[in-house]
Amino acid sequence: MGAEMIVKSELEFKNWFIDNFKRLGYSKIIRDNKGKFPDFFVLKNDKKMGVELETLLSNFILHKHILKKVDEVVCIVKDIPLGVPTIHVKELKYSSSTKRVSATVDEETIKVISEALKKGIYRNKSHFIEEAIKLLKKRGNEK
Repeated sequence: MGAEMIVKSELEFKNWFIDNFKRLGYSKIIRDNKGKFPDFFVLKNDKKMGVELETLLSNFILHKHILKKVDEVVCIVKDIPLGVPTIHVKELKYSSSTKRVSATVDEETIKVISEALKKGIYRNKSHFIEEAIKLLKKRGNEK
């Protein structure tokens, strides 16, 4: 399929897929779901299929997607067995500028985060934590 390419985000992977879907056996993109699950509806062997893109296959579980609602997953890193047909794009390498970490917090902190998420201020828990760290850095720089 060509030279190895480094992908740094899901958006880069999506753009690569739009340019290369035929090389993966799909004949047509019927619909780009614009961020909704599954990412694309495509034609493969005259059959309409739901396809989800994941940089890391384990993100399928992290994003709480439902196996029965997708026909195939296309991934860069196959880090888990998933139980759904998967196309592993070995010519791509994934190198994110962000890394996944876990955090253990008390019940009061969970309530604060949950309230902020309900109000729509933050996209998810990671976004909340990123913004809190930026605020702490800013305050530290002001001293």
